[in-house]
Amino acid sequence: MSGVKFGFFVDPDTTRYCGLRLRRLKEAIKRPEVLDALVEELEITGAPGNKMAAIDKRIDELCATKGALWFEVAPPEVLAASIFRAKRLGGALVDELWKRVATVAELSPALTGWLRIGGFEAFPGGAPAAGRANLIGYRAGGMIATPRAFGIEATNDVAELDRAVEAMKTARVYTSVSYLACTPALYAEYLWARAAVSPHWEAEAFGQKLRAAGYGFLLVEGDAVAQAILPQERKPDKAKLAEIASAVMSNDPGRA
Repeated sequence: MSGVKFGFFVDPDTTRYCGLRLRRLKEAIKRPEVLDALVEELEITGAPGNKMAAIDKRIDELCATKGALWFEVAPPEVLAASIFRAKRLGGALVDELWKRVATVAELSPALTGWLRIGGFEAFPGGAPAAGRANLIGYRAGGMIATPRAFGIEATNDVAELDRAVEAMKTARVYTSVSYLACTPALYAEYLWARAAVSPHWEAEAFGQKLRAAGYGFLLVEGDAVAQAILPQERKPDKAKLAEIASAVMSNDPGRA
């Protein structure tokens, strides 16, 4: 039995499984109620004395079974996804681990703060040049530095994730980089929604789609924002940057 191995040189804060930081995953499996929920969720029969060992063994079996949802999936991914799905845990613990929010508006303070730390002014989206982006970061240029504009499409609707990636293309010519932003909870919901229509767990499918389009991925955890995927930098025409700067500033009720 190989067991669930996390590796010795893995960064616990940047490494994620099913959207969950490795550090949080390690903390979660120390809790007796999580182990009990995993025993039930993974359909482990009997009453094992060493529950973690039994969980490790069961995950190994699932990862080695051809045609199974978890075939050749990384064991820590199976562990995290099973915790997220575990019926016995209820909502509160899972919501805390994966930082679920009730509305997309709850993402705005953290994202606005993240932009300002980077030296950007934050503006609400909705301007024609902004496309789908509901938050724009703009930093004016200077003697040497060129102006830059960040477009962020924040969502709290799992059905919107795929559509957002396609729709974000409309604002590419106006922004230096484009980001999609959501909570780890929404991302985990997306993975499970994909599992309902796919015979195999697709841990990297969404990330591959974002990378192919050159978009970044921001995960919002309370007041913290993590760059799960870095975007490709673009160099929009200065006239386009000036156009979006004018549009977002005139669309900002705070400047009216």
